[in-house]
Amino acid sequence: MSGTFKPRLVYSLLFVSCLLAQNALAWDSVGHRLSAAVANHYLSDSVRNELTRILLQHPRYEEDFLEQMPATIARGNDASQFEWLLGQAAIWPDMTRGFSDSERAKYNRANWHYIDGAWLRGAATTQGNTYIAVAPFDDILGPSAAAILAESNADNVMTALDYNTALLGNTDATMSQRAVALCWVLHLVGDIHQPLHVGSLYSKNRFASGDRGGNGIQTDGGNLHARWDRALRSEGVNTALETMLMQHSATLENMNQQDGADWSVWMHESRALLLNTVYTQQMKIAIARSDSSTGRLREFTLSESYVDAMKVHARLRLALAGRRLALWFEDKL
Repeated sequence: MSGTFKPRLVYSLLFVSCLLAQNALAWDSVGHRLSAAVANHYLSDSVRNELTRILLQHPRYEEDFLEQMPATIARGNDASQFEWLLGQAAIWPDMTRGFSDSERAKYNRANWHYIDGAWLRGAATTQGNTYIAVAPFDDILGPSAAAILAESNADNVMTALDYNTALLGNTDATMSQRAVALCWVLHLVGDIHQPLHVGSLYSKNRFASGDRGGNGIQTDGGNLHARWDRALRSEGVNTALETMLMQHSATLENMNQQDGADWSVWMHESRALLLNTVYTQQMKIAIARSDSSTGRLREFTLSESYVDAMKVHARLRLALAGRRLALWFEDKL
């Protein structure tokens, strides 16, 4: 594997700028609340109490949590309030995009939500990029987690997890810092389980700078990235949670601490799904045929079987994300 970075720099910058222009998300609010709800299902009372203690010190707790809490939740019991607050913390990093300029600059970190498909580390030994009529880019060898010592070192979902998990577990940090880090850990663990945030599709002409993780591929219900983000939206949190816990209970209950310790494994799983399932052969053939055309790439109709499979994969990915969050919290807090 090559450690050369410079030949990829122009493509990385284009990828970042295009992704920011699309204001891309990973999982919608239902998705992130689902991973938080799965985590809550496996948390001990002592860890719930510790998470509550930290979250209460969030610098925007009043306006972004208490004032946003639905009246029905506010009138409910402590358990329902905690589950809602944990879900709110999981979506908070996406909320920062809508803050005023000064607050957005303070809290929003757009490049933390995804990663360049050529970036490798640990168990992630395979690129997440799909290449059509163009040679694969050089691998980018990512730094170790131990090298991420400051926020300025964090520039993608992997290194942002390195930074925020260390900060959350650091009892010498301020409670305010740890509360913000808690939101990011909840959110980023979900993000790295979304396959279209760990790579892109490149072609010689049409997608020379990448399809921005599926944002450039239109389907009959929005772009491909958005379709995966909101895969479980129609089911809602309660229904999807019940289905997820029922379908994957054996897998989730048999996981151990090692499953909550290495996010390069999680990225490797997401990339396998991205390379083998998300981009269909029909899409690849159509993109290859249109690569020299100046016309628009046609819209793709996602078949019923594709949508059903997408939901199955989304349930498992979000269930794994939630269980891994619980394992990490139980081990580190």
